[in-house]
Amino acid sequence: DQTGNVWNWTSSIYLPYPYDLTKSEKEDSTEKRVVRGGSWKLAGLVARCTSRFRYFPDYYDDQIGFRIASSYC
Repeated sequence: DQTGNVWNWTSSIYLPYPYDLTKSEKEDSTEKRVVRGGSWKLAGLVARCTSRFRYFPDYYDDQIGFRIASSYC
């Protein structure tokens, strides 16, 4: 259930595939980050968890958000 209301921010830096995993997670980087999952505003073709786009970390929009996960049952 990755698709739905908004694109989901990830901590991954946007790099072309295949990429070195040791270079994709730099917390203090200002490089573009990956968003995944699609949103309510786009066609169903891109509303899937394998879809990814990139934005700078300070970008905001009504179609981009984040998911909160918890290990509590």
